[in-house]
Amino acid sequence: MSKAAALQIRRAEAADAAALAPLMAEWFLAAYAHASDAANTGAFVAANFDRAKQAAEIANPDIVTLIAQSDGELAGYAQVRFATPTPDCVDEADACELGRFYFAPAHHGRGGAALLMDAVRAAARERGRRWLWLLVWQEAPQAIRFYEKQGFAKVGTAVFLVGEDRKADFVLRGIV
Repeated sequence: MSKAAALQIRRAEAADAAALAPLMAEWFLAAYAHASDAANTGAFVAANFDRAKQAAEIANPDIVTLIAQSDGELAGYAQVRFATPTPDCVDEADACELGRFYFAPAHHGRGGAALLMDAVRAAARERGRRWLWLLVWQEAPQAIRFYEKQGFAKVGTAVFLVGEDRKADFVLRGIV
């Protein structure tokens, strides 16, 4: 049995917020701590990855949070957002945002991210969406390669704020 086959994906529940919030911060920092100074990175983490915010996002009917688990441990997560306004370069009315997509570094390269993307697409289809869009930092080649392998294409650029640090992101769009 492959490592990816042992992965289980489910929707997050209210009780998951306490365990998920610190891992969200940890995985974000593993990917991007080097990209901004400590003050800006700390401000971003504090604003986005606390327990109360995660509980609110899990409870929000316009957000689907998916959790990937391996042997009972959280291995990754994704958030599909249905009420985020689309950037100008995404003109499909039936699009939704893939707002977050992270895996624990120990689980990289095992095929689990593709399984999680399949679940993201299923969640989007359940809501009648045909397109996904996302932002990815222009200096994250591994992430860009993954999304392109999953059928996403660059359609524009955007600015993403990490605290007050402005990051140049690509806007990618892919079919559900």
